[in-house]
Amino acid sequence: MRVLVAGWVGSTNLGDELVFRGLQGLLAPHRVQISAISVAPAATRAAHGVGAIGHLDVATLLRAVDEADAVVFGGGGLVQDDSSALNLPYHLGRVVLARARNTPYAAVGLGVGGLGTRFGRSLVHGALQGAVGIAVRDRESRDLLEEVGVAGAIVSADLAFALPPPLAAAPETEGDRLAVCLRPWSASPSKLPAAVQRDATPDEHLDALATALDVAATSTGLPIEFVALQHDRDDAVHARVAERMATPTTRVTPTLDELLPTIARARAVIAMRYHGGVAATLAGRPSVLIGYAGKVDALAHELGAGGKVLGWDPADLARVPDALSAVLPHGRAVTRTRADLQARQAGNRDVIERLLATAGRAG
Repeated sequence: MRVLVAGWVGSTNLGDELVFRGLQGLLAPHRVQISAISVAPAATRAAHGVGAIGHLDVATLLRAVDEADAVVFGGGGLVQDDSSALNLPYHLGRVVLARARNTPYAAVGLGVGGLGTRFGRSLVHGALQGAVGIAVRDRESRDLLEEVGVAGAIVSADLAFALPPPLAAAPETEGDRLAVCLRPWSASPSKLPAAVQRDATPDEHLDALATALDVAATSTGLPIEFVALQHDRDDAVHARVAERMATPTTRVTPTLDELLPTIARARAVIAMRYHGGVAATLAGRPSVLIGYAGKVDALAHELGAGGKVLGWDPADLARVPDALSAVLPHGRAVTRTRADLQARQAGNRDVIERLLATAGRAG
C-alpha cells in the first residue's frame, strides 16, 4: 500500500524531523510504501529512507496523490495562520487535492491554532470535513477544531512521543548542564513564511534572557549549553544571547540522531522551541518553557510540577531562575507525563489503522 505524507518534512528544523520519524514508526508495522512531500527530497531520502517528492513540483504532486492509496496529513502545527498568511493554503491545499481525487486521507498528531482570520477558519472547515479520522496533539487543538465546525477529533499526542526515550534518560541518571533551546521571534506578525522571515528578536528580550541565564548558571552551579533545533536560525540567536552573558557557555548544533541524547545530558531544559520541550519530556528532564505560542503553553500545562511556562516578555523572562528552581526537583513528574503522552499515541495509531483499512476497501 502506498502512503503519501503531507506534512512539513525536509526542513532544517529538527523538531519537524522528529515528528516525521515518529510517524514512520507508527506506519512501520503496516509495511506500507511511504513517500513524503519534502522541501529537500534528497535529504529526506537520505535521512529517513523513504520516497520523497519536491513540495513545489505540482505535476509530480498531482501524480503522487493519484497513485497513493492514502494520504496522511500531519503531524505538527500545520493548521494555523499565526506564522504566515500563506501557511494554511500551502498545507491544506494537499488535503483539498486528496479530497478532489477521492484519495482517502486522515490527520494525525496535528496541532491547531491560532486561527485568526475568517478565511482561515473557513478553509480548515472545508478541508478537514472529509477526513477518515483526525487525531490532534492536545485538547486546545480539538477545541479549536470544534469552534470552526470540525467535530470528532480525538486527543492524542505529538508524533515525537511515538519515539522511544533516549538511553541516557533512565531515572537514575542526572544531567550535568542546563540546555537552552531558543528561536528567533518577534511579536509583530508577518505575511512571509517562517522559513524566510528575518530574525527580529528584540534586544530587550535578549538582554533579559542573558541576565536570567547568568543567574540560573550561578544558582545551580551548572554550565549553560545552547542547543539549536534549527541550526540556520537558532544558533545566531544563541550567539547573540551568549555574547551578552558573563558566564562562559557552549553552543551545539546536533543532528537529528544526536538531538535526544544531547538533551538527555542536561539536568533541565529552558526552551522557547516547542520541540525543545518535547525532547526534554522524552528525556525525562524538567523544563522551563517560554510561551511565545499556544502550543508551548499547552505542553507546559501537561507537565504539572515538572514544567513551568513564562511569557515572551522581558519582565517574565527575568523569572527563569525562580521557575528553574521550582521544576528541578520534579523529574519523576516528567516521566509520568511522558508515560501518559506515549499512551495517548494510541489515538494516532487508531486513526492510521482506520485510514489504511478504508484505503484497503477502496482498493
